[in-house]
Amino acid sequence: MASQPHHREQVRQRIIQSALLLFNRHGFTAASIDDIMAGAGMTRGGFYSYFQSKSELYAEAISCFVSGKLEDIASSEKASDRAVHLIRDYLSSKHFEQVETNCPLIGLPNDVSRTDQSVREAQESALRMMIETFEKGILAASEPARQLALALTSLCIGGMVLARAIENPSLADELREATMATALKIGEWA
Repeated sequence: MASQPHHREQVRQRIIQSALLLFNRHGFTAASIDDIMAGAGMTRGGFYSYFQSKSELYAEAISCFVSGKLEDIASSEKASDRAVHLIRDYLSSKHFEQVETNCPLIGLPNDVSRTDQSVREAQESALRMMIETFEKGILAASEPARQLALALTSLCIGGMVLARAIENPSLADELREATMATALKIGEWA
């Protein structure tokens, strides 16, 4: 009996990981509950014993992503090092190539604004994580740290979205690298 809660949590995590992969690959609307459950090795029938809705699952998947990213960048002692780590990781070729396992903000579907409040709140939590990491890491600057953090977040997400949106891999690399260099310069970390 003691292993039942542990097993249930393992199954729940498999569903969340399958969902995050499919949400990143196809977007919130196109990722079906059937496909998510199949990716977790289960049938649709078991979904509702773990989640009340696809929106709840989406919110949980984003929360897990944000928690994992915060753990990853927490290894740096200084706030400025965490900001640099986030920029380098976010705009890396690895992040570019691994669509299924990265930031859900990149694949932000156009229909998110018309979805459930919990989905919009989940997207906002990922966005806030980036903004706060940059804001805390900004060294002395002529602009207010909040304003720079907002601009850096927009720059990083926009740079990766554009790099993913085109066919030419050389141009995509140029976009990512230019975005990274500019972001590091704006934050005065380069």
